[in-house]
Amino acid sequence: MNAREWAGLALLTAAAILLHGYHYGTQDQAIYVPAVKKLLDPTLFPHDAQFFLSQTKWLLFDEMVASVMRVTGISLEPLLLVIHVASVFLVLLGCLRIARRCFATAAGQWAAVALVAAVMVMPASGTRVPMVDNYAHPRNLAMACILLTFPLVLDRRPLALAGIVLAAVFHPMSAAIGAVHMAVVALDWRPRFPSVALLAPALLVPAQLAPAGEWREVLHTYRYYYLWGWNWYEWLGVTVPVAFLWWYSRRGSGAGPRLAGRIALSTGLFVLAAAVLSAVPQFEGLVVLQPMRGLQLAFVFFFFFLGGWLGERFLAAQAFRWALLFLPACAGMTYFQLHSYPATPHLEWPGRSTRNEWAAAFDWVRQNTPRDALFALDPLYLQQPGADFHGFRPLAERSQMVDYIKDRAVASLTPSLAPAWVDQWRAIEQWHSFRAEDFARLRARYGVTWVIVETHSGAGLDCPWQNTRVRVCRTPGNKDSPIESKP
Repeated sequence: MNAREWAGLALLTAAAILLHGYHYGTQDQAIYVPAVKKLLDPTLFPHDAQFFLSQTKWLLFDEMVASVMRVTGISLEPLLLVIHVASVFLVLLGCLRIARRCFATAAGQWAAVALVAAVMVMPASGTRVPMVDNYAHPRNLAMACILLTFPLVLDRRPLALAGIVLAAVFHPMSAAIGAVHMAVVALDWRPRFPSVALLAPALLVPAQLAPAGEWREVLHTYRYYYLWGWNWYEWLGVTVPVAFLWWYSRRGSGAGPRLAGRIALSTGLFVLAAAVLSAVPQFEGLVVLQPMRGLQLAFVFFFFFLGGWLGERFLAAQAFRWALLFLPACAGMTYFQLHSYPATPHLEWPGRSTRNEWAAAFDWVRQNTPRDALFALDPLYLQQPGADFHGFRPLAERSQMVDYIKDRAVASLTPSLAPAWVDQWRAIEQWHSFRAEDFARLRARYGVTWVIVETHSGAGLDCPWQNTRVRVCRTPGNKDSPIESKP
């Protein structure tokens, strides 16, 4: 690659981030950011660390981030921005390396990369997993490793194993899914019954993997873990990419059609595996592996090959045609992002004061409440109007009772946490009808000292801070005074 191509990738990376936005403390960062902060300060989160450490213990992402912070002195927010920018750049670099093996013309190569950049935050059908998150996430780094490894896979070079191992360092589940895709691409055989070959090990799974009790209750709250819970339009999101990849594979020979066909095949195997796990009771405990996440890489290659095909057949060097394709795509994705984060700046740069009122409440909590405080708040607060999925733990740095979104996900992956999650969820399930005596009950039973309620709730509570959306209040009997501390 020459300097012009490196500059082109850098500009495309900047354009993708400006298009899709950037956020801090949102979505899955409610799990990963507290883990980093806990490593840096073990006194944080004395009541609830198990609800994020049980997931991050399988990753090295939090240890790596904390180590870089200790060595360089850089603070967390700027470092996560650097990681996000690097992740997006490496994902697009991986796409360009693959494009050079699949498309003969520069128009085809760059159109493939550009279309992936334009739609990269689109969720992969019913999995709810975007191709690339618009914030720092270890899954983005794993995706970059997988895409950068695919040229080695096409050449069947053993060095590809190193790429899979590196991806597993960041996100083992993504690495395992990528490894299956790569194995189907690399294997030089045409099996008559590939599904039987790949599913045969499942016959050895003991019946004890059938979930029971609270763990089964948690699993059944996830409709998309089970194929019978998918809607018709989500199935459309499965069939269209696979059908296009299979169609493209019939249009010639070479690396491109072969890669497209093999990705279509491997995606079909993931769908078949998900069907088996959903239908066979003794395998039900394995639904947490979410085989349908194989669609994430299928979506990447769907847009990759669609862009490359359009680039070679229709776009060429005609600027008007490029605009005709990319302006509507970019406009649609911009609308999607602004609709997803309506109460938050599109770009949450480090050091920028927030105008999100839930995040402002969390900031006040971090600066003015005891470090050992235990909070309770609406278990569905992440999706409440104005919250825009900003997590309490990463921004407030305080312990909380469980929520229904992220903590439930961790409990579904960790059966030993399911009883605690169900117990706390039942205690706050009727949150919006709580009165002062209910908050007193939480203090008596769980030790909750503070609560965050919406402005129309919490009558009779002592609330030292509020804005137009939420109030920060002591539970009855709590005599803590707000403590001014450094953020």
